[in-house]
Amino acid sequence: GTWKTADCKDNEGHPSCTPCKEGQEYTEEKNYLDYCRRCDFCDEEHGLEVEKNCTRTQNTKCRCKANFFCNGSSCDLCEPCITCEHGIIEKCTPTSNTKCKGKESGSNLPWLLCLLVIPIILAIIWVLILLTLKHRTQLQSYGTTQSTSTTKLTLCILFSDVDLSKYITSIAELMTLNQVKEFVRKNGMKEPKMDEIKNNHPQDTAEQKVQLLRNWYQHHGKKGAYDALIKSLPKDIAEKVQDMVQKDITSNDENADFKSENERQSMA
Repeated sequence: GTWKTADCKDNEGHPSCTPCKEGQEYTEEKNYLDYCRRCDFCDEEHGLEVEKNCTRTQNTKCRCKANFFCNGSSCDLCEPCITCEHGIIEKCTPTSNTKCKGKESGSNLPWLLCLLVIPIILAIIWVLILLTLKHRTQLQSYGTTQSTSTTKLTLCILFSDVDLSKYITSIAELMTLNQVKEFVRKNGMKEPKMDEIKNNHPQDTAEQKVQLLRNWYQHHGKKGAYDALIKSLPKDIAEKVQDMVQKDITSNDENADFKSENERQSMA
């Protein structure tokens, strides 16, 4: 519950210590820190509430609010419990989601719908095949020109080092705080730096995510950063990031081609 304000002056003496601010700061163990740690904030927008208030010797303890749950060991975000349409097997708890009963089968309606829908789908597929065959010659001619441009773009994204600076904020919006922490931790960021960023923005989790990613990128450098990010992200988020970067690069290439064409026409 204290922090060091001055070193000891005698052999086997004790340093000068100052108590942490009650309800705002804490230290849980004997230490030689020159500061107290900031108390955690239980973010209600993320489904959290205070279980135990912060004291000089113990950090704030958060828990999930009613009708929210978290099944991880460390929860910075609680998910809302699902609502069952056909009855409950197990109620939602702070550590597990609701388990619902399945819809009971008692009607031939689904089979009838399948018998109606399947022929329609097959007809649509057949029409698409016919249209594809009809325009194959035109598509092959057009595809030869387009394939070169597409290949260049694909190689650019896969093998070049994309500058992630302007995408950091957008990438942070796609990820939860837990996902950002796990990513930067696996990629070399130390806990003291993570604590510093958290303490600088104690009630702004969105800014915490941005600063964690920005600090990782600054230390990692441009080379290999895009590849490291994509390989570490969950598949759905990685695909969204790739799509965002690809669209941006495509737009820049199209603008460059348009400008170049205008310049050639002007010279002609």
